[in-house]
Amino acid sequence: MSTVVPELPAEQRETVGDDLAGMGSFFIDPEGAAKRVPHKWFWVGPLIILSIISIVAGLLRLPMTEHVLETMPMPANSTPEQFQRGVQLSLTIQHIVVWLVPLIVVIVDVVTAAILLAMSSILALNAKFISLFNLVAGCSLIQGVAAIASVAILKAKGEVSTVAELQPPLGLDIFMPEGSNKYLTALLASFSIFEIWWLVMMVLVFSRAFRVSKAKAFIAVLPLVVLGVIFRLVGAAFTRT
Repeated sequence: MSTVVPELPAEQRETVGDDLAGMGSFFIDPEGAAKRVPHKWFWVGPLIILSIISIVAGLLRLPMTEHVLETMPMPANSTPEQFQRGVQLSLTIQHIVVWLVPLIVVIVDVVTAAILLAMSSILALNAKFISLFNLVAGCSLIQGVAAIASVAILKAKGEVSTVAELQPPLGLDIFMPEGSNKYLTALLASFSIFEIWWLVMMVLVFSRAFRVSKAKAFIAVLPLVVLGVIFRLVGAAFTRT
């Protein structure tokens, strides 16, 4: 039998400005964040903020990426002309991706919310897609902080010479020496301080917004963690050190 979980009522007196001011609650205040989840257009603010951060971070990383691509060893089975064409193609793709960030963010958030909706159905929770989308958008601001931290570390480090160095360690992978197994490094990188922060807030806000236990909220969010680890491992397979 399906359990109907009433969602928090949206307060009519709250304005767009209140929602914008309330974005900060997704960092440290699960109760305050839960109050934003039912608001129909709350996701707009986080999307704009995250898009701006991601575009600026991407533009700042482009010169480093260009340097790495141009100075990496040329494959044995490639001619200088082929290598240069490959570098130019990679840089062109990088530039395009930077400006496609808003679309990419929307797609990722929609898919993430859809997975949460499926899990909510399995757990017999009556959660609406728009509320789950707001939850995902709000917590994604933590990933924006991670992007800022990553660029700050790269800038402080100075010259970056390898593809691996373009992804500075932010978690348990910081203890991995250079040249370590890339799959193990990717696995440990999945549990960075920002990923753990994101997970904790997702579970706590989900629990309060939909009035379920933290255990049930964790079960709903768990597939996202598993997918995140899988994507990192797949990405590691295509990474040259």
